[in-house]
Amino acid sequence: MSKKCRLVTTSMAAIRAGKSQRGMMDAGLELIDSVAGYKPDLICFPEGFLRSGGDRSAWEEINAETERRFGEKAAELGCYIMFSIYEPAEIFEGYKYNTELIYDRSGKCVLRYHKRHTVYGETTVSKVLPGREIPIAETDFGRVACLTCFDIGWRETWAELARRGAELVVWNAAYNGGNLLETYAAHNMYYVASTVRDDRAKIVDPTGMTIASSSRWNAICMADINLSTTIFHIDRQYQKIDKVRAALGDRVHIVSHGEENIFTIATNDDEWPIERICREFGLQTYKDYHAEAAFMQQEWRDRMKRAAAEAGK
Repeated sequence: MSKKCRLVTTSMAAIRAGKSQRGMMDAGLELIDSVAGYKPDLICFPEGFLRSGGDRSAWEEINAETERRFGEKAAELGCYIMFSIYEPAEIFEGYKYNTELIYDRSGKCVLRYHKRHTVYGETTVSKVLPGREIPIAETDFGRVACLTCFDIGWRETWAELARRGAELVVWNAAYNGGNLLETYAAHNMYYVASTVRDDRAKIVDPTGMTIASSSRWNAICMADINLSTTIFHIDRQYQKIDKVRAALGDRVHIVSHGEENIFTIATNDDEWPIERICREFGLQTYKDYHAEAAFMQQEWRDRMKRAAAEAGK
């Protein structure tokens, strides 16, 4: 399975002023049409973007229409589309969820995420309930999850997604987020993309480098990413980089990061997944290298503890 993805995220600052919810829906559809010629694999819209113009009326009707029309657009273009709506809560009357959806290339909903960490005013004033689960979508290019706005403050949530094998986490929000997004990408070694109601959406690679961003003048942020990108430490391995390059050529993409003592490999050939490259060339991923070192360290701590206890006798 190819893990290449042409990713498009959006920011709303340049287009939201004075628009109704229906106006924002139409603006979103226009943004989708504006990038259709690039044949994107995934297009992302921010938290509550329909309400970002200030209008709060008839939210149930307009959200249902947006879900229908964006789903139709996903099927028309043959791409995934991620977007935000509010929907009635199934248990408590009058309450709702802040929901992020992913529709697949056929126009079918494959992920429904209810914002897990709501701010105080959301639940007490806007009657938005906190969600419980964090689903991961199995797309045809990799494993994609989304988190919403205040979720940025819960470090363990981002780490949990790494443990569960997420390869791209899209953060949809009302504001830009700042350098925590680069931090989470580097710490968890997956791609992070943001889509915001403010002015700077961005795409960050697994080393923590921002590779694309939007601006207050341009609502579109776009990059070609490869979710097979894997990080390796140089210890006992840097001598193998040239061997991999010589043997596989353009079937792989290798990037060295000298200051961090790491390199990355992404595969361009389905016959050469990262697992096969590691096996054939005796490479050990950064995660496995750290796990090996941690195991060794703990063994020695246990031995030292036993030796100290015996010496005390």
